Amino acid sequence: MSFDSALLYSFLLVFVRCSAMLLVSPMFGAQNSPVQVRIFTTLAIAGALTCALKPSIGPAPTELYALAAAVLKEAVAGILIGTFMSLVLQAAQMAGSIIDLQMGLSMSQEVNPVTGVPVSVIAQFKYMLALVIFLTSNCHHQMIIAFARSYETMPALSYDTLPALRTGAVGFVGELSLLALQMAAPVLAVSMIVDAGLGIVNKAVPQIQAMLVGLPAKMILGMLALSLGLPAMTGAVSSGVGAALRGLAHTTGLR
Repeated sequence: MSFDSALLYSFLLVFVRCSAMLLVSPMFGAQNSPVQVRIFTTLAIAGALTCALKPSIGPAPTELYALAAAVLKEAVAGILIGTFMSLVLQAAQMAGSIIDLQMGLSMSQEVNPVTGVPVSVIAQFKYMLALVIFLTSNCHHQMIIAFARSYETMPALSYDTLPALRTGAVGFVGELSLLALQMAAPVLAVSMIVDAGLGIVNKAVPQIQAMLVGLPAKMILGMLALSLGLPAMTGAVSSGVGAALRGLAHTTGLR
């Protein structure tokens, strides 16, 4: 193996796409992730895949404009892959926000150490649990596989690819919104039943402060429904990753 210009050019493009992907991907894109870890992880992945991906990249351009355009394309492609994977965890956080709203915990805020954004308690719990499941289920391996396959199937990003990008992104967000509702469905069902029961009690005995009695009941029954639905989080994260891969396939032609 000789370190010619084509190999160095391939390494540059793979490094740029990988660094852009990890910048917005789960765990690696966290604000508290050390910069040294990000750099060495990117170098390790780029160094391991450069020789295998070199035939799909092609020769080095002779003009500076072509080189800048290629680097920009790699950055956009990496951000696209990482964002789709990161949105899977955002669906879990969305489900937690819905649960907090139903249980009366939406006012309790804490800072998410990964994103640096204040979120409610159950939303934080759902996000961190989804992140653990994401790693233990080797979903980050699927992200790297999608990264490698993108060099063979992803077309050149241009104005002509914007309709496919918009359609794939909108469909993916719709799937994740439905998935978030499914993750929050047990608590939503319990909250609806409790609200219906409190409405009946309020009509039957108006002297009883139904809201004061119902808030602890909703919280206790909601926690019980949340605990019973936790095993389904593994399937939900796997479904979300599958939806991300399908969204990338519809958006970029990735198979």
